[in-house]
Amino acid sequence: MSTTAISLRAASAMELDKLEHIYLEAFPPEERRPWEQIAATPSDSLLRLHAICCNGDAVGLITTWDFGTFVYVEHLAVDISCRGGGIGAAVLTCMKAGTAGRPLVLEVEPPCELQPDTVRRVNFYKRNGFHMLPHDYVQPPYSAGLPEVELKLMSTDPEIPPEPLISLLHSKVYNKKI
Repeated sequence: MSTTAISLRAASAMELDKLEHIYLEAFPPEERRPWEQIAATPSDSLLRLHAICCNGDAVGLITTWDFGTFVYVEHLAVDISCRGGGIGAAVLTCMKAGTAGRPLVLEVEPPCELQPDTVRRVNFYKRNGFHMLPHDYVQPPYSAGLPEVELKLMSTDPEIPPEPLISLLHSKVYNKKI
C-alpha cells in the first residue's frame, strides 16, 4: 500500500465500526479504553479520535490527548492488512509536524526478547524520533476488574520531566485519584 497520501482527520460515523475492529484487534483488553468512550467523545474533551487515511480510505486510528505542553498518543493502530508499508511512520511525522514543537508521549510494553513484537514496536518508535524514558511507569486500569500494566514511557523529548507527566496521565487519562 502506498503511503504517499496519508492524512489524519476526524473519524466519520460511517467509519466507527471499521475503526473499532482495528482497535480491538490491535490492543489487549487491559490496554484498551472502552470503545464507547472513544467513539462518543464530546467536542470539548481533551481526547481526540483521528482516522488514519490512505488515499482517502480509513486504514487505522490514533487517539490523542492534547495537554498543552505535550500531546499524549494513547492508541495508534493500522489495519493488519496495511501494516509494514510506512503508514505508522507517516502518521508520526504528521503528528510531530502538527504539534508546533511540543513533545509527543506514548506508552509501550517493555521490550522483551521473548516477545519479539515488543522489541519491534520500541525500535519502530526509536526510528521515528522517540526516546525511552528511564522511569518506572505503571498504567492504571481502564476499568474495574482490569489489572494495572507495567509499561514504559517514550517521548520525542528525552528530557521531559516525569513527575508532572505521570501525574497528568494518571489523573486525566485514567481518572485515578492522586
